[in-house]
Amino acid sequence: MNSTLMNTNNSDTHSMLDLLKQWQINQQIRPIDYHFAKFMAELGADNMVQLASALSSQQLGEGHICLPIEKIGSLFHQHCCQLGSDSQQESERLQVSSIFHDIQQTHALLHDSICCGDGAPLRLQYNALFMARYAEFEQLIADKLLIPIETMVSAESQAYLEALFKPQYSYLWQAWQSEPTQSVKALCEKFLDVIENANVDWGAVESVFKQAQSADDLFSLDTFITDKDRCDWQKISAAVALTSARCIISGGPGTGKTTTVVKLLALLLHAQPDLMIKMVAPTGKAAARLTESISSALIDLNLDKVVAEIIPTEASTIHRLLGVRNNSAHFRHNQNNKLILDLLLVDEASMVDLPLMAKLLSALPDHARLILLGDKDQLASVEAGAVLGDICSFIELGYSQAKTQQLAELTGFTSLLGQVANHASGMSDNLCLLRKSYRFDQLSGIGYLASAVNKGGINASQLLALCERYNDLNFYQNDDQNDAVFEQLVEAGYGPYLSQLCVINKDNRDHAKQLLQLFNHFKILCATREQEWGVDNLNHRCEKILQKAGLLARRFDATQTWYVGRPVMVTENSYHLKLFNGDIGLCLEDESGQLRVYFVMTDGCVADYQPSRLPTHQTVFAMTVHKSQGSEFKHTVLALPDYALPVMNRELIYTGITRAKSQLTLIADLSLVASSIRNRASRNSRLAERLMVNEY
Repeated sequence: MNSTLMNTNNSDTHSMLDLLKQWQINQQIRPIDYHFAKFMAELGADNMVQLASALSSQQLGEGHICLPIEKIGSLFHQHCCQLGSDSQQESERLQVSSIFHDIQQTHALLHDSICCGDGAPLRLQYNALFMARYAEFEQLIADKLLIPIETMVSAESQAYLEALFKPQYSYLWQAWQSEPTQSVKALCEKFLDVIENANVDWGAVESVFKQAQSADDLFSLDTFITDKDRCDWQKISAAVALTSARCIISGGPGTGKTTTVVKLLALLLHAQPDLMIKMVAPTGKAAARLTESISSALIDLNLDKVVAEIIPTEASTIHRLLGVRNNSAHFRHNQNNKLILDLLLVDEASMVDLPLMAKLLSALPDHARLILLGDKDQLASVEAGAVLGDICSFIELGYSQAKTQQLAELTGFTSLLGQVANHASGMSDNLCLLRKSYRFDQLSGIGYLASAVNKGGINASQLLALCERYNDLNFYQNDDQNDAVFEQLVEAGYGPYLSQLCVINKDNRDHAKQLLQLFNHFKILCATREQEWGVDNLNHRCEKILQKAGLLARRFDATQTWYVGRPVMVTENSYHLKLFNGDIGLCLEDESGQLRVYFVMTDGCVADYQPSRLPTHQTVFAMTVHKSQGSEFKHTVLALPDYALPVMNRELIYTGITRAKSQLTLIADLSLVASSIRNRASRNSRLAERLMVNEY
């Protein structure tokens, strides 16, 4: 440690702070990063700990939970190179960065610092440096997820599980009738979840199909296709939740997460009708969609009427459930004032950041069940952490021998017995991945494209081939030559709702609901807010295009922010107005000629507000992919820039693609898209390591 910058006896206390100040002036670190290092210096931190403190704060601002020790040297070198220096200074700094390659020495120096450890601002754990409260958040989540809670499964519950997930021959019959030339084997693999290489007499199965006159005639397939030939992951996930007080169900779009959860709730309520259930999502939009999805599933599913009537349908935001306190980061419900519930269902869990998840779990009663639902491959939360991704890092490992045996006995799927994990964490037995999409079939390019992106390794020519092959995919280069195409997309996408704008009568607001439904059929998604292909510019372009087409009556001047037909998205929670981050409304004219903004609330009713009363909001012809999470649109236009950005990665592109339900239009540079797909988002944390403690 010969370098003056790494002087551990603090004889030159300002040398590191001076350098950090230069980094701040050069906008390499934030003011808060510098001031945290300065605060640590006042506590007695030496130069190395000052540096580590600033970098830990900076990493947290970029979404990382911790600073791995092995990264300190490379980050130091990177910042020094960006700052610029003469050769002598650079030589000294390179020598400094090489010191950090000795992980044991760095660990020892940090460990011995008075600024690291219990009661100190920093914690050194799992060869990484944490802000103290974030280390505590991680440990709390791990402890809550691994808490042993005994669950019993009665013979009656097992029988009801079997009834809820029996083969749906009506769907199989409809598919057979719509396209009788389809392979019988392929149909059975899709609708009956027949496993690969199953020992099935396909000749006998084909005979059943040929002789069938209705769906009822297919029930004889039970004789030829038994549970040992099948593996329905929806049924397995319900069995996991039935046997585990902590259950995480992950799956992509169309894999039946909501259907599975409704059946699971029916299963649990059948056994315990007085079970108190609460359902939440991280945003108001996601909560509204969960409410809508649960209500729709109850209509579609043929459930026992008594049970169906007690299944909850209304979801709220996590913040609303916990109880927001004005001007405080704390909630009314916490470890000292637990929530009153027996089961908590959290949808869109990938959007929940580490601090919020920790606060939610700390308020969870010790006896309560927990179900986390989400897509592990989507974008992580906007704030720090990737909680669902960390938890699901064990999801492909398989189950323990005891759990495998239990699930095989409950479901009848003996194929599970050949998938016992050789090495897994205690969390593995609480996880289930829904592996099959029922929305996207062999005719869907969206499904194939999402799968290809998720696997990585797809190149520009392969992307183009997919777009040319499937009718539900379109591709256009993002250049001036396709400006007319963009205009046509905007007019066709937003024309239907704009052409039907009308005065809204206070006694009949159904028109407002219909207009909002039409508006939400189409959406433009972007990677960022700024620059040419960002939200702000595209929203402005859309306004000009729609005005030019005669669909939008608006004068573009500073005095007219509001106009009939303006779509807005709320960007902050307002509990007294019952409007939440992500809620979308339309500005329409009421019968008195006044402009009002109309929203569909979580209970399905329509509420309207004066524009001046709205919380922070923005025009929303276009929105970021981040903001679109928890939503889906019939036609999605994914408009990506023709220049590289740090946010352009596999998770962003996958999330954007999977917002499309029926049609996807990609406006991009395919070479850049392909390179972005190879760029995986990663956030440094140690939650997975903490979940390994109960290893078997």
